[in-house]
Amino acid sequence: MSTNYAMQRYGGRKTKVYSLRSNEDSSDLMLDKSVSAEHPIELKFKGQSKMPMWTPPLLYTNNKRKYNDFPRYLSGQPIVSEKVKDILFPIIAEEVEILPLAHPELNLFMLNITNVIDCVDYNRSEIKLTGKGNFARFIKFVFDFSKIPEKTYMFKIKETAVVQVFVTEAFKDLVELHGLKGLDFSEVYDSAFTSEKEEEQKRNYQAALDSIEHSKGTEFSYDEARILMEQGKAVASGKWKMQYDEKGELWLGELMLDLKYEWGRPVYIPPILLGYAWHEVDFTQMKHT
Repeated sequence: MSTNYAMQRYGGRKTKVYSLRSNEDSSDLMLDKSVSAEHPIELKFKGQSKMPMWTPPLLYTNNKRKYNDFPRYLSGQPIVSEKVKDILFPIIAEEVEILPLAHPELNLFMLNITNVIDCVDYNRSEIKLTGKGNFARFIKFVFDFSKIPEKTYMFKIKETAVVQVFVTEAFKDLVELHGLKGLDFSEVYDSAFTSEKEEEQKRNYQAALDSIEHSKGTEFSYDEARILMEQGKAVASGKWKMQYDEKGELWLGELMLDLKYEWGRPVYIPPILLGYAWHEVDFTQMKHT
């Protein structure tokens, strides 16, 4: 497929924005311990160029899984295979920097997204503040599409540039057209999502939380819940769910507004969760190969 054709096919106005994540079937990568702490890969990725300082750092596969198109590394620093690079770069070249990586078996590249756009609608977005009134995180994104150029595929915003990459519906279509595997497209905004639909979604979400609350059985402390998880059980408290997978790795899930759990492997358990009361729930089968 030619670049011109792709731009014509995917360059039109799209209405959805997704947060880019590798899924649980993608291999995990780790940085080799020999890489200096001063290497640019260890510095924050905020949208600035890193090419002038870059030398290929050594990474290796920590957990080999089904897909290697988009192996997992750190949020905000997507890594792609050579095949993906060859397909995407002619189209997204103005939005990213391609940084070569060293790996014993694979030809891999890091995408440094340099396209940082001031496009958040703060009047409609929901923001959590710190106790001192400073920005903490977004609870809900609303984007002003008049500030997102029509032929945008990948971008960051300054507030979350270090940890989050956004992609448009055009990027999702492009990945699916070429059959590239290993990404989760978590929708964060749809411009067609009316206020009426938003209120309905909130009602459905609250109903789901009420159902969890009403159907819970015996409650346990976190320490008791951890023992249950070690026995192969899953536990929940409100919107949170925890369980170990078959490899003994802890997964923490948060029930999102679309009534799906967003799973991640926490480095530590947020202290607030240690004080919650937990109850046993159905186990979610994690898809590892």
